[in-house]
Amino acid sequence: MADIAGYGERDPQHLCVCISNEVKPVPDIGRSRDEVHAEHVAFLQDLFDRGILFGSGPQVEDTGTRHGGAVYILQGVSLAEANEILAQEPNIRESLRDKDVHPWRRMWFGG
Repeated sequence: MADIAGYGERDPQHLCVCISNEVKPVPDIGRSRDEVHAEHVAFLQDLFDRGILFGSGPQVEDTGTRHGGAVYILQGVSLAEANEILAQEPNIRESLRDKDVHPWRRMWFGG
């Protein structure tokens, strides 16, 4: 297999991918969405600063159409740890979004 282009050029990465979707109907949590969003941004910044957050972003098409959720990719943690960490994400913690966490083996192809 070593002679196949792109095979074995780099070691694969083991990551965890979370797909988070808005919960309908939106529960009344007694707090403003702006307050929860500020906590969400601080939460993600902390994960990034600790080297855990590989990437994140809203589910948005290039046309700007939103799909009501977000994707988070975590690195350097087990699936169980990822579930524990993401249970503390403010939108998930407040039951404004659900979460579905998957292990992902990122492969490298090409140079």
